[in-house]
Amino acid sequence: MNTIKGLLLKDLYVFRNFKGNIIFSIFMFIFLIIIGSMRRDIFTIGSILFLFFFGMNSISSFSYDENALSDKYLLSLPIRRKDIVLSKYLFVFLDSFISILGGIVISFIITILVRGKIDNIGDSLRICILAFTSVSFLMCANVPCIYKWGVEKGRMQSVIIPALFIFLIGIFGSLLLLVFPGLYLNVNLLYLFKISPYICLGLNIIFYIVSYLISYKIFLKKAI
Repeated sequence: MNTIKGLLLKDLYVFRNFKGNIIFSIFMFIFLIIIGSMRRDIFTIGSILFLFFFGMNSISSFSYDENALSDKYLLSLPIRRKDIVLSKYLFVFLDSFISILGGIVISFIITILVRGKIDNIGDSLRICILAFTSVSFLMCANVPCIYKWGVEKGRMQSVIIPALFIFLIGIFGSLLLLVFPGLYLNVNLLYLFKISPYICLGLNIIFYIVSYLISYKIFLKKAI
């Protein structure tokens, strides 16, 4: 546990080099929210924007490790490869989770101060959870590509692989509708939306477990 904690602190220290940019971005984000706060959906939009602004910052830690040859140094210490990969996934998850939570809190405060209320807060929170799951999918597709090809070389694959996966799901869904024309009509979309947080929870768990196992297998065979 102490090893994981130390590795997480290492990645957090990387963010100190970007604290000026992060603070400036937060103030710019708050400014944008205030400007658009009269929109009924600004709470949802603001929360999601904050997630996409800051929820993928964890990739910068991979760039730092690659340039500083951190993995080579860490493996010279009594640290298991499993712990290195696990700490990265915890860092990725925490970065995304804190970003969506921060976005919700800031957007909530500003919207209440300016508009006095938030319309359909339950539905807005469900949409935020769906956005968080989308980012989790992108990150969980991205990390194995980084371990396999590196940050620079893995950029193209990290775009192609999720796009291909989404394309295949779309093809599969279209085929289902061709085979079962009445399937769409029998699906209660409102009910699915209401239970979407539970579906997203399951999807997030699957994304992170599968991605972690793939990354660990790649890193285990990788010569450092």
